[in-house]
Amino acid sequence: MPSNVPTGPEYASADDVIAALAKGGFDCKVPVRNDYPYGSNAVCEVQHRGTTVYNDISVLSTARFSRDEVGDSIASRRSGPYRQTIVAAGNWYIWVRPGDYAYDMAAALPGSVVLEPLVEK
Repeated sequence: MPSNVPTGPEYASADDVIAALAKGGFDCKVPVRNDYPYGSNAVCEVQHRGTTVYNDISVLSTARFSRDEVGDSIASRRSGPYRQTIVAAGNWYIWVRPGDYAYDMAAALPGSVVLEPLVEK
């Protein structure tokens, strides 16, 4: 896990992240939602500055996954062929598309940080 990612807040499900986004001013349309024994994910679409912003939310259970394992999942998305812009904290992360809006999503989620894609040298 990158050292600048806060240890909290932690969420129990993707629905909790969606509720936090709503509290921060972003009401979501949720076309995809999945619950698993050790986590959940969802796609949260918001209209922002005339653009549809897609937030692919992943929440990993702290009963099953360590902080390092959450970090490994995040790292795999930021590097290689994916190069995704991620908003993260605690046991969850969001792939924000387009990435230009990641800072706006992070501002709605207190305690989160934006992780830019990793550039391979």
